[in-house]
Amino acid sequence: MTGTTDKLRSLFLAALMVTSVVAMGVSLSGAAAAQTANDDILQFDEELSSASDNIESIDAYQDQEDGTVTQQIGFTVNLDGADSATFTVDTSDAEDAGLELDNAALVQATGDGEVNDFDDDEVEFTVTESGEAELQLQWDTTDAESEASATHEFEQVDGDYSANVEYRILTDVREGAVISADQTNEDLTVYRGETLRFVTDEDTDGDTSIQIYERDTDDGNNRGTSVRSLDAGNLDEALDYDTSGLDSGESYVVSIGGDGTNEVDPLRVTGLDLTANASDTSITESDEIEAQVSAAASSTDITYRLLDSDGDVVESDGEDQEFTTTLDGTGEAEVSFPAAEDEDYGTGNYTIEVEHDDTGIVTETDTIEVSEAGDEEVTFAGDGFVTEEIGDVARIPVEFSNTDEATLLIGSEDQNYIANVHVEDGDDDGEATVLFNSYAAGASDVSSDVIATAMDSDDDVSLEQQSGDFTEDNTDPSDDLLAVADYDMNVTAGAYQLGDEDRDEYSDPDAVGGLSLQERSTGTLSIWTAPSGDDFSDVDAADIHARIGSNLTQTNEVAQEDYAIHAIEVSGIEGVLNASGGSDQASSLINEANDDNSQFEFTLEEGDPGPNADPDNVDNLLDASELIPDPANNTYFLAVDTDEIQLNGNDLEDGDELTANFSIDEDDSQLSDDDESMENSYEIVERDATLNDGDDVTVRAQAGQQVTGETSVAPGTEVTVRMRSTDTDEPFQLTPETEVTENGTFTVEGDFSDVNPDTNFTAQARINGDSIGDSIDGQVTEAAGANVTFSDQESDGSTVTVDSADLGAGGFIAIHADNASGSVVGVSDYLESGSQEDVEVTLDEELNESATLVAMPHMDTNGNEEFDFNGSDTDAPYTEDGEPVTDSAEVTVGDAGGNETTETPTEGTPTPTETETATPTETATPGNGGDETPTETTTGEGPGFTAVLALVALVAAALLAVRRDN
Repeated sequence: MTGTTDKLRSLFLAALMVTSVVAMGVSLSGAAAAQTANDDILQFDEELSSASDNIESIDAYQDQEDGTVTQQIGFTVNLDGADSATFTVDTSDAEDAGLELDNAALVQATGDGEVNDFDDDEVEFTVTESGEAELQLQWDTTDAESEASATHEFEQVDGDYSANVEYRILTDVREGAVISADQTNEDLTVYRGETLRFVTDEDTDGDTSIQIYERDTDDGNNRGTSVRSLDAGNLDEALDYDTSGLDSGESYVVSIGGDGTNEVDPLRVTGLDLTANASDTSITESDEIEAQVSAAASSTDITYRLLDSDGDVVESDGEDQEFTTTLDGTGEAEVSFPAAEDEDYGTGNYTIEVEHDDTGIVTETDTIEVSEAGDEEVTFAGDGFVTEEIGDVARIPVEFSNTDEATLLIGSEDQNYIANVHVEDGDDDGEATVLFNSYAAGASDVSSDVIATAMDSDDDVSLEQQSGDFTEDNTDPSDDLLAVADYDMNVTAGAYQLGDEDRDEYSDPDAVGGLSLQERSTGTLSIWTAPSGDDFSDVDAADIHARIGSNLTQTNEVAQEDYAIHAIEVSGIEGVLNASGGSDQASSLINEANDDNSQFEFTLEEGDPGPNADPDNVDNLLDASELIPDPANNTYFLAVDTDEIQLNGNDLEDGDELTANFSIDEDDSQLSDDDESMENSYEIVERDATLNDGDDVTVRAQAGQQVTGETSVAPGTEVTVRMRSTDTDEPFQLTPETEVTENGTFTVEGDFSDVNPDTNFTAQARINGDSIGDSIDGQVTEAAGANVTFSDQESDGSTVTVDSADLGAGGFIAIHADNASGSVVGVSDYLESGSQEDVEVTLDEELNESATLVAMPHMDTNGNEEFDFNGSDTDAPYTEDGEPVTDSAEVTVGDAGGNETTETPTEGTPTPTETETATPTETATPGNGGDETPTETTTGEGPGFTAVLALVALVAAALLAVRRDN
């Protein structure tokens, strides 16, 4: 297995490592040749510090494998007659950088030199022969710090030799993440966390300084606070830098060189936002291990690998579970590994690690716990018995446990029909519902998915086989129907065929049940109507039921242009509809071609053709219709747009009568042995509306003025009443809107408070921008006035009394808390217009303390004698000069009077220097069966006065207790 350290390799490879080799006692000369184990990985520069004929060459290079780095420092040495030379290497600097020395070895071309001892701080080795020698230091980089650097100091135990070797380790970086010291003013964007490489194409003398600054857009040179300083040494080749320390979404200025003349401005850092989320963190061995990956970089490659609890890449059949895929155009991908039961790995904890190939950025899922799979088992939901009418589609629910495949058998040899159905839980929710078409069952000349299919598109259901005498010579669904009977059902985990030798389908299923096919029936046909502006092209049965009572109303009259909804109550036709093109296709119900093979037929025709004449069918019925099936209730809603159909080549007119008919012909259908028919008639009426019973209307110059009307159009239709001035010197126009109610009436409210009295106007109902019905005349009269008197009073807290009120148009008196804008805390009963005296108002909640209340008269604008004010114009307050009419009162709760008392100090209690004035107040003492015992509390000026006195009393009592104890 590949080690955990693969994940941290990029950290170490981005680091600067400097190694100094000091060979004491020997003078060095010449320049050593640079050698690399992998030119793509290693680049280094070498420089000898002194000259000597005794060492002919020195080199240093590295090997990298499995997350470890081996430093190999080789040299040719002349001991000048000595038997050996012993050296120590101080490696403590490397330990501080997070490196761990796994091994140290010395190799000589001749001689028996060896490493005597090593630990994380020091290595000791002995050279026994002149000639070539190589010191090998193998480092574990698991805990290496980002940008770690290390200098190893060599010292001969007895001697004086020195040399320097410097090299750098480089990783593969994205082409767009390189900064050259020889280029300036580059605009560069990198992902936070990827490695940024600094390079130069020419030799540089001395140290190269690299500075990274925040980008200050308010400063001319754009250099803000320094955030990172890198010592690149002699930057002849390259230096890698991990950008994890920079902030995503920020821009920076990079300066290269001691004089700071070479700049990159700006360096933009953006977030890759690489995430990997496990589809499920608790699965069994039978489940695939899956995750969803997302990143800001689309259409780029990622590598994903399965890691065990130790962080090692999992193997299966000797191969690492590591694969590569490409993010789609939105930066997303789904990754998965086979179920553990099919591979060499088993139960345990796993994670999926994802690496973005271009940047080397890595992320990991949460822990995925794989547990042992239980026994595979499938069963029927509920009691396993399904009842349906013959010809309909039966819904058979299957539940799964520790498997996602099942074999469903419907029927038996004794029943002369068997259907073998494969069922697969495609979305792993533990359930799938099979739709079994009892009308098409047994036929061979239809698609198998007509007979059996999945209710949920995420699941998969396929008819594998049909057998039995019933299937012989049964090619078309209309040839014959399954008999009314109870059919056996069973279900078994796994996928099997009836002929499998290792499977007895009848004696050992996981669960048994039954399908009861009963006689079908024909019910009634009712007529409903809906507004012309509705759309039935994309609705279902739930939408239809939701509209009932609002914009779907049963009727025997349908206004021109509105929808006529034909509710056909019949069972046993769902299978026919599905087999003939779909249960929501009107063409499956309307047989305009007079096809003799049709199992049933819906017609819409002239209701009263006159004597000695056959009724004509309406024209264009199919194009004007939408079918909404509700098979759960054996009802099919056919919505017909009456504006799109014609009768005798003409648009429908007021008074036209239509007859809807649904029929089953025994000679043409297998559904019934008798002719069956149901019909209903309805009349087309003119689109009309009447305002205020056709009479002139009078409104007051104030808000909340209502105009009522009635109409023939469908309830739920939106109606606008346009009220427009006829006086050129007082122009105004109001267009309040409302919906037609279930009984065909409507009411709009207008705000005439800005209209002068005696202004005349007309009112016209409009629907969809068209005028409907006749207009009426109207006039604005003086606003109804009001006054109210509300005096200060005492109360038990449950009611208050308004002294008097005069309401010009009747209404209510609302009691507000604190001020006119306060919440309503009580409302009077309805008050007739005129003067009222001593109006008692019950408060919503009893007052428990004295308060300021405000009385405000409200007009009953909608005339229902119910207080409906909610901040709108309905039942709005009476006003004067644009402000609500009000009066306020101070309401005192309980006994607010009493005499001032002077407290006499108790004997032994410290006496205050000043006598405090107290006002007794009654408070209730609980626990006495509801009796209230008056207790005297001391009050004073300023908030918290009582609490202060209580505190003083407590302190005094404490002092007294101390005195008594002493």
